[in-house]
Amino acid sequence: MNDVVVDSSVVVKWILPESDSADAVRVKDEVMAANGKLIVLDLVWPEVSNAIWKSHRQRKITLANAQQALAVLKGLPFQAKPAASALEKAFDIAVKYDRAVYDALFVALAQDLGVRGVTADEPLYNTTHADFPQIVLLRDWS
Repeated sequence: MNDVVVDSSVVVKWILPESDSADAVRVKDEVMAANGKLIVLDLVWPEVSNAIWKSHRQRKITLANAQQALAVLKGLPFQAKPAASALEKAFDIAVKYDRAVYDALFVALAQDLGVRGVTADEPLYNTTHADFPQIVLLRDWS
């Protein structure tokens, strides 16, 4: 299966320039070229919007650029899944690995769907990868 669950930490790199944005774009392009689905949690809207706001607040981007970034976010070709569908499993993951529930939701969704998940969140990856080998760190995507 060519579908991939994409963490918000990767989605933000599609919109805001970061050191590893090219890697994030490569993931998007490769999944789409293979006719796969880019799957995200519905939390992507507030999480990425907050990153855009924070970038503006820190004066890294102008207000006009922030508004444009929001428009880009709304037009991205992903399929959003409801966080509530994986909440119980995510809670168990959060407790076991001492991770925030919203981070554990990403892991739970990838496991529930039986697909790879890609994240740029190294602490999340480091604590969960041994038990969830389908979770891939962005820099290790291949």
